[in-house]
Amino acid sequence: MNFFLKSLALVFLLCSQAGALDCPRGEEKAEDCPWAGAARLLTERAEKKEPLEPVFSAQLPGLLRQLDMDRASPALQLWGESINFDELAKGTIVHPGILEFLSSRLGAPQPKGRIAHAGLEHTYGYLFSLLPTKFGFKRARWVRPDIEDGLGLPRGSAGPAPSEGTLLANITCLAGGIALKDDPAAAALLQRMAPYCGSAVRAYAARPLKRGRLTEEVSLPGGRQVTLRTDFAPFKAVYGGNTHLLVYSVYDSAIRRAYLVTAFPVNAGFVNNALSPSGLGAGKPVQTRYNAHVEGLTGAGKLKGSRTVTIIEQ
Repeated sequence: MNFFLKSLALVFLLCSQAGALDCPRGEEKAEDCPWAGAARLLTERAEKKEPLEPVFSAQLPGLLRQLDMDRASPALQLWGESINFDELAKGTIVHPGILEFLSSRLGAPQPKGRIAHAGLEHTYGYLFSLLPTKFGFKRARWVRPDIEDGLGLPRGSAGPAPSEGTLLANITCLAGGIALKDDPAAAALLQRMAPYCGSAVRAYAARPLKRGRLTEEVSLPGGRQVTLRTDFAPFKAVYGGNTHLLVYSVYDSAIRRAYLVTAFPVNAGFVNNALSPSGLGAGKPVQTRYNAHVEGLTGAGKLKGSRTVTIIEQ
């Protein structure tokens, strides 16, 4: 009888997990699946303080393999910090319990309140965001093919289930190839990433690229210099309404190198607004954007600094 009850309980558990991945739901699309369904199940378990690994093992074993592969790479060192809260949507982006599990499995620093590792949150974490925003769900940048088609990459190479590399490794190489090659210390780390990235992504990151950059420089107390860099890598054509890949990075004199914060596709209007001459010059307000967290700058008010635009080919 005990064996029968245990078997019945196991069947019930498996059926419950399978049934919980009802997806798409509400505003979700087919591309949001299975991630949104898994996010609901993971959130339910996280709220109850139940272990999350059984859900990943049963539903997303491939993602666990990616996390294990990333532990051996230098990817984590190339990213800064992010705020796990969207000010426009007024909500938490990813359930903290999910970020805690991902951080532990990946070997990343554990979240400190709302502050999380940017590379982890903006790649794997965003797959499990249930927060609707005016721009759609956060995972859209990875589950839609806009970035791949726009940059001429094979479908899936910048997505959550790549045939080569991992989501974090590929995005680190891709975004780093756009934003970090002009920083010697970051570029040295980026070179060590090559074996962990897909071949197509690696080839794209290695070749010279002409792009526009918005540079925002500000001095903080103690003589510390922080530079916010927004690169706009052009698409071959318009894909999904988008024309560029935005890569946001930071140079901090306190650590003497640059690091990544986020990357996402944007349209021509967004680019024109960001690079508008009216916002350029000295004595302009400088503040972090795109959920970035830079200690001493984020939340410090609109400090004044310089804002310039350059065309870079490297």
